[in-house]
Amino acid sequence: MRASYSGCRQREPSNFSGRCHQGLTDVDLAKSFLAILLSRQTPQETPLSDASAHYRKAPPFRIAPESKWFIVLLAMIVTLPSFSIDSCLASLSNIGLSLHAPPAATALVLSLFMMGFGCGQVIFGPLCDRFGRRPTLLLGCVLFTAASVGCAIAPSIESLVLWRFVQGAGSAAGSVITFAVIRDLFTGTTARARFAYVNVVAMIAPMIAPTLGGLIAAWAGWRTVFFFLAIGGTLLAIVITLSFEESIQFRNKRALILTTLVANYWRVLSHRICRGYALVGGLSFGGLFAYVSGSAFVFIEVFKVDSHVYGGLFAVNAFCLAIGAFTSGRLATRGISGRRLIITGLIIGLISSALLLVFAGGRIMTLASTMPLLMLNTFAIGLLSPNVVHGIMEPLPEIAGVASSVFGGIRMMIGAIASELVAILYRGTPMAMSETMTLFAAASMVAGCLLFLPSWRPEDRR
Repeated sequence: MRASYSGCRQREPSNFSGRCHQGLTDVDLAKSFLAILLSRQTPQETPLSDASAHYRKAPPFRIAPESKWFIVLLAMIVTLPSFSIDSCLASLSNIGLSLHAPPAATALVLSLFMMGFGCGQVIFGPLCDRFGRRPTLLLGCVLFTAASVGCAIAPSIESLVLWRFVQGAGSAAGSVITFAVIRDLFTGTTARARFAYVNVVAMIAPMIAPTLGGLIAAWAGWRTVFFFLAIGGTLLAIVITLSFEESIQFRNKRALILTTLVANYWRVLSHRICRGYALVGGLSFGGLFAYVSGSAFVFIEVFKVDSHVYGGLFAVNAFCLAIGAFTSGRLATRGISGRRLIITGLIIGLISSALLLVFAGGRIMTLASTMPLLMLNTFAIGLLSPNVVHGIMEPLPEIAGVASSVFGGIRMMIGAIASELVAILYRGTPMAMSETMTLFAAASMVAGCLLFLPSWRPEDRR
């Protein structure tokens, strides 16, 4: 009798077999039942995760993470910064005239947004590790929407740039949390493919935003552009509320404590793999920012291209970014390693940037020779970027939000340095853009060699 009882104690008290039940007295059964009632871990309090309640109560129109619509949703979230920047480019001169602001003050409409975007990336990473991805995304949408309305009704340039800072901070939630969501739900090749396909869809924004913003401003004025951004933020918040299911499994209740915050950031920065991928991605992004900040001077002032034609050429290069990301996703599903795709992208980027510098130095740089090299360069960045993001997020899934913040912060800091370098070096020739692009392409190649060569083994070349 005792042996029979001891053999069944390893099971849950609520799931006794018939044989065990026969071996117990009524007093034993009563004690067991009472122990279940008084237990601190009742079936309603299973210690699986803080997010378990979200899984038991799914949103009414849940979008499955495996579906294509989920990729579209994440891409919509990521495009908030692109639409916010590119849609108001055509309105900058009208903003200055309307608010009686000099060009230097009007330029703060962009720079303060980028500053807020950088600060937001540092903040939203720990927030989403502590409170979850879904509520933090909604907070970002609320900030973005409120700031867009503030921009639309701003009475002065000082008020406008202040609201643009808040708008940039709110839009940062999408960029940070999207990467963390993919890391929560997918691993390995599948994660790399998801990163790539989200980038493909997100590239639609820089292709259509300048034209769309210009049309809206011409139709109803520059303030209407910000009202449309507010409508977009509201619709996105509604879609997230109705369709987006919480992805995090374990919320870190200590994530916002200063010592934990510092320790988590140090974990990412001191991790050789994470640090290496962040430098490769950040330096490559610096080259892309050098192109973005310098191309308007080169095409419009040096090549004398019409501003509308420049918008079309800019869209072509954005399309090449999307093609590179799509190629990365397709090759990832066919078993091509992320390391090979990154190295291939670095080589193509360095060669195309170096040729731009040679043509600029030899004063033989023309529109016909520049566009193919820029298309190759943007394709290369699109090819390597999803694999870099995956490399940063993969080693530390428990602090994916912080890892995403670190990458976003490094990328924005290097991008700002690259933009400023182009502005300082510009002397009315294509040399400033070409020199800066080559500098960052070479630096990213060095970072890639330092990351990959110590662990480059024959078995890794599959």
